[in-house]
Amino acid sequence: MTRWLWIQLVQFQALWLICVMGQNDLILLALLMIGVHFMFSPAVKQDMRVLPLALIGISIDATLALSGVFAFGAFPFWLGLLWAGFSLSLGHSLVWLKKIPTVLLIPMAAVMGPASYLAGWKLDAVELPFGVSTSMLLLALIWACLLPLLLKLDTRLRSV
Repeated sequence: MTRWLWIQLVQFQALWLICVMGQNDLILLALLMIGVHFMFSPAVKQDMRVLPLALIGISIDATLALSGVFAFGAFPFWLGLLWAGFSLSLGHSLVWLKKIPTVLLIPMAAVMGPASYLAGWKLDAVELPFGVSTSMLLLALIWACLLPLLLKLDTRLRSV
């Protein structure tokens, strides 16, 4: 892995912590971190093209919130920035996921995606009114479809 990929990996993990633990209180720091990504990215044009992929995740999470699967203390502006950071990571520190056959990627996504929400729940960033088991099962189904789709879209958008 090149030096940039390691830097981007650490940057995204820091963004995740800032967003989940600081929520809207640290939104300016989260925005700054997205800005730093663009300052140092070796693929700024491609990153700009894939940034709208965040809207897919935001839409899914908004639907889950509106349907009562998620509950937030305040409107989670930070969640949009987290989706932006995740979308940018698909072509950088998470690019290795594109090499995994879909048959293996699906179960990985069904575990990894919900694990992030579970960690967010444990850190009090989100409430799960339907309960942990039901919420994780639903998220597993969503992420099993979502991650392969996002990776395919990222590849397409980056190659335009």
